[in-house]
Amino acid sequence: MEIIGLRPVEMTERVMEDLERRGLIIRLCPNHDELDAPRGQTVWKLLYEPKEGYGPHRLISVTVNREEFAGFGTHPDNEEFWLIGDSDTQPMYLAIALVSREELDAKISDHTLSPGDFITLRVKYNDPAVSFFVMLEGVPHGEAILDRGKRPPTFYVTESRDLPLPLTDMGDYKLEVID
Repeated sequence: MEIIGLRPVEMTERVMEDLERRGLIIRLCPNHDELDAPRGQTVWKLLYEPKEGYGPHRLISVTVNREEFAGFGTHPDNEEFWLIGDSDTQPMYLAIALVSREELDAKISDHTLSPGDFITLRVKYNDPAVSFFVMLEGVPHGEAILDRGKRPPTFYVTESRDLPLPLTDMGDYKLEVID
């Protein structure tokens, strides 16, 4: 088994802007989606809407209590992360592949996967500039913790009710946080 050591980075506006430029997320933060509303009017714009076939939207809470990225995979539609949580819990990490699912699968198969194919965020809760975003469809990602003797972290996700999570077969690789 080959360990892919993931070195977490802080969730900063700059990091989240970079993920958005790469087409991996849509940021949900102050001053990001303001519209020019004429006086006396309320206007709106569609940021995205779910694809047909995955059911209506739902809101779930997620508590992560595993150090392995066992749920690393993709969704065929978008999901929103609302990192509203208690910062006095186990540290949580969100690993995101910087390559497509197809490229990730090819690198695993060709034994060319490297830490540079991922960004691992040290999750930051309750910060309007970084804690709320849309993970775009097809982006490989997963969460894990490091055991520091605290309660496991919980956050919120909105997603389509019938949204599957095809897991990534990591083959001879294992993702591991080095923090």
